[in-house]
Amino acid sequence: MQLLKSFLVTIFSGLLLLACSGPTANKPAASDAGNSAGASGTGKDMYYEYTSTSGGKDLSIKTDMKMYVSSSGGMRVEMDMENSAMQGKGPGTMVIIGHSDKPNESISIDDAAKTYTINHFNDNDFNTGQKIKSTASKIGEEKILGFNSVHARIISNKSIGSFYSDTDTVDLWRSNDVPLVASVKELMDKFDTKTGMALYSADISNQLKQMGCEGFMTKMEIHSKSSSTTEVLIKVAHRDLQAGMFQIPAGYKEDKSGL
Repeated sequence: MQLLKSFLVTIFSGLLLLACSGPTANKPAASDAGNSAGASGTGKDMYYEYTSTSGGKDLSIKTDMKMYVSSSGGMRVEMDMENSAMQGKGPGTMVIIGHSDKPNESISIDDAAKTYTINHFNDNDFNTGQKIKSTASKIGEEKILGFNSVHARIISNKSIGSFYSDTDTVDLWRSNDVPLVASVKELMDKFDTKTGMALYSADISNQLKQMGCEGFMTKMEIHSKSSSTTEVLIKVAHRDLQAGMFQIPAGYKEDKSGL
């Protein structure tokens, strides 16, 4: 269970990188933006849903990820996984909450055990130790879920000393048309250069912005010799969310056993 929590912390921070980058904060708050193309409902808060499939040798994983963002700066990620090695069964819904005023902290919620774990992380947590050389190019413009999206391709050569080397390709679609609560945008931007170190070299972030590949991630594909992953945004909705979704449930005890 502790390994799963660690994995979810990584997913949570990675989602902040992949979901948002660029000048979206200059757009009106979600409550003022109206119903953008592809976004349903009304309300001052936002809901996003992704589906992803990952595969490698003798293993496939299907993941459904839901992200709730409040106008007051709260975030909640819920993730359900189906693992072929476990005959389609998963570990149950994993939950992480965070707040924009605590950018270096997230909280794992274990509803089955009625416990929570406070996760603290710093810049070193995002350093994989890899040497990465990347090149990026703009492929074109497409509509994903009704949102105008810029498609960029990043090819990276990665190595760790003489022990490991690989080449992977990341196809990334981002859109400035996806509505986003402005109070959370600054926090998401902070993760761009930090978590990007695991995907591509540091200079690629600025190159993507120059290509217009910025804003909310609407689709991503990662391909390497041994595995592939596809993640797609399948729903965006304006909502009015309950404040309790972003708080530790009453009666839950802190788990201090460590990640």
